[in-house]
Amino acid sequence: MSGTAAGVAGVVCLLLAGLAVEAWARCRPGPATAAQAVGAAMRTAAGRAAVLLAWLWLGVHLLAR
Repeated sequence: MSGTAAGVAGVVCLLLAGLAVEAWARCRPGPATAAQAVGAAMRTAAGRAAVLLAWLWLGVHLLAR
């Protein structure tokens, strides 16, 4: 397996795990949904900076190619 194929497989696994956790959070009380987690992070200046840095990292590494 090449490095690119392993990277794509890893991203797909992370995406599927995230979707599974999101579905579980919407069906049962337990972990927060993605919207609730981002909303909680956006209440503080440090959280807003972390969300901004996460979006920048996502844009540079995944969307700018």
